[in-house]
Amino acid sequence: MGAKASIHMQPMKAMNASLSDENERRDKSKEWFDRTEDSKGTPYHYDWWRRNLNFEIVKGKICPQLSHAIPLHERLQNRLRELGFKNYKVTAKNAPNVCMDFVIGGQRERLREMAFGKQYVNFDEKDEQNSHVKRCDEIERWAMDTYKWAAEKYGEENIIGFNVHLDETTPHIHMQVVPVAEKKRRGRVKAGQERGTVKTVSYAGIVGETPEALAKYLDDMHTDYHLQVGYKYGLERGTFFDDLTPEEQALRPKGNRSKAEYIIVEKIRDEINKLQNMKEELNREVSALRDQVQLLEKKQKAFTTMLYNLNEQKEHLEIEITALEEMRDNGNEEVEQQLREKREQLDDIILKISDRKGQLSNVQQQLHDLAIRKHDLQKEYDNMKRQINKELPDLLDKTQSEVNDTFWEMAAAEMKKDYSAINEYISKNLDTKQQGELREIIGTSFFEDLAQRGEQMAACAAALFLGFVDAATNIAHAGGGGGGDTSGWGRNKDEDDEAYRRRCCIMGRMMMKPAGRKLQRGRSF
Repeated sequence: MGAKASIHMQPMKAMNASLSDENERRDKSKEWFDRTEDSKGTPYHYDWWRRNLNFEIVKGKICPQLSHAIPLHERLQNRLRELGFKNYKVTAKNAPNVCMDFVIGGQRERLREMAFGKQYVNFDEKDEQNSHVKRCDEIERWAMDTYKWAAEKYGEENIIGFNVHLDETTPHIHMQVVPVAEKKRRGRVKAGQERGTVKTVSYAGIVGETPEALAKYLDDMHTDYHLQVGYKYGLERGTFFDDLTPEEQALRPKGNRSKAEYIIVEKIRDEINKLQNMKEELNREVSALRDQVQLLEKKQKAFTTMLYNLNEQKEHLEIEITALEEMRDNGNEEVEQQLREKREQLDDIILKISDRKGQLSNVQQQLHDLAIRKHDLQKEYDNMKRQINKELPDLLDKTQSEVNDTFWEMAAAEMKKDYSAINEYISKNLDTKQQGELREIIGTSFFEDLAQRGEQMAACAAALFLGFVDAATNIAHAGGGGGGDTSGWGRNKDEDDEAYRRRCCIMGRMMMKPAGRKLQRGRSF
């Protein structure tokens, strides 16, 4: 199976400065690059020493990163204003999707080859030697062909961001596109005139109005990208959903994932990659064991043959000695000499037999140990595979569902408190000031948080519950939250699942609060 291309597209209703700055690496210090570690303490994602290899494409030209003076999120607003789009409130439930956020990449090894060629790059550690790595031309050609494909498909004027990151584990493209479609003008039309069209921001106008239309659009998009770009660089089209195994389908459902789900699923994919690495290691060790077994089996056969021959010689000598002992009575000196020689030969053979038996026993024990080791390796692999195939594919949905249930149970409890407060105010014949206070109470309630950031809160909590602390922080930052202090996060001793889920929900809500804001008194749960 060859290297595959990958395209992940996520619609966005808005873009905050945090996500914009991360895409462009705007005002990012060395401390920012070094800050993140995974749950095992291993350096994660960004490499300060390769940041200079990043680049962007602006109006068809390859430029150093940050060539745009205007930040990405401001460019989005500027383009929306050019199109006459009126912004919705951030909290509006009917706010439309105004941006298509793409992550375009492919198989890790192939993308690294395109970006770095045969140069040595330390991907496991943040190594100063990486600062000497040069960017290869092939990655630039691939990025430019991708840009031209997108410009033809969506209009170059609608590509507001096109950044190529070579400072992470796998080279990839971040592209942001404003979805613009031709739609008929609204309003009355004079007699004899035709209703004209106008370019307008419309995500549905690009991808379709129904889930079925979206699925077809995404399938067609992957095929089109392969035919226009991927094949030139040895990147196959990604596998059609219906051709995946049930386990793979569980990890890649139809339609688009939210970024929160994407981050958690990538963590699960890491576990599957570990399984694949374990399988390869197992195959190497089994191959080495097989070679050892063959060698030991040859030794065993040789020692067995030796023992057979030695026992034959021993029996022959014992017969000769018995015959010579019967001739000793005649007092023949020559017979005595022969008898001594035969006995010495017999003693020597007995020693050899004992030695060969010991060697044969040792070989047989080694063969036995190797057989046990091979069995244990296979059992270890089978157990891990069983865990991955049966547990992990369902882990995200199960955890997210349980966390959502907990959120809504807590919401119901807080609703009672909110209505109690409302009734108390009403009973006192509210004046204008009291009405303002009431609106403030309702506006900062748990329900308000849940309405605005419910999905991100649940995703943060699910990531925390699964032990993916850094993933939860990334989700919070991507959604405009402050992140909070998660140092030392983990399940407490003797803490059951329900208690731990509840604590994860509390922390998830706190992490989604913008930096500097705290849960108001009486609103924590």
